[in-house]
Order: sequence, then C-alpha cells, then structure tokens
Amino acid sequence: MIRRRRSAAVLLAMAIAGPRGALSHSLLIGSDPAEGAVLTSPPTGITLRFNEAVRLTAIRLFEADGTEWPLHRARDMAPRAEHAAALGRALTPGPWRVVWRAISADGHEIGGTLRFRLEPPR
Repeated sequence: MIRRRRSAAVLLAMAIAGPRGALSHSLLIGSDPAEGAVLTSPPTGITLRFNEAVRLTAIRLFEADGTEWPLHRARDMAPRAEHAAALGRALTPGPWRVVWRAISADGHEIGGTLRFRLEPPR
C-alpha cells in the first residue's frame, strides 16, 4: 500500500513538472528592448531576464553591417535572473542584433539572438 502511494506521488510530480520537468534548461523570459521591438528613441542599455539565475558569459551588440557596438556590464559573472549592459554611446537608426551566452543553473550553456529596430527621429 505504501509503495503504491509513493509511486502515485512520483507519477503526480512528474505530470505536474511536465515533459521536460527538472531537466529543463534556463530560459530567457524577457528582454529590454524586447525581441522584434521597433523603438522611436534609443535605449540606454540592454536587459535580459531569465526564469532563474544564470551566469551571463557574453552579451554583444551588432549593427546591421556586423559592426560590434560597445557595451559596459559587470564582469563578476555572479548568477542572476536579470543581467544588464549599458550602451557605450547612442545607437543610430536601423536594425540591431543582440547575441548572448550564459551558463544555466544545471551547468549547460545556453544562448540566443534578439533583434530590434531603431526608427529615425521624425
């Protein structure tokens, strides 16, 4: 009887956790600017928000022609759920790409690309 209850509890926990359960990697859950955003004024920085604390190992900003733009961020690499980088100078109008890499809480490397556009002043 106890064995059945324990088995039922394990099955219930697995069902609640979903197909990926405890083995799932950290996820980027938001950013500023947001993916696909069209901005009318330049941002002062880039912020990445994750579902759990991660160690951000790289964040880079590129113009459409591939030129890298300077970013300033903390170099302590402490795990956090939110990481920010300040812009070294104001962005010019056009498309922009943010490339990031991090180490998730389970030790796996994760990464991604965000794109946004800055419209010229009217």
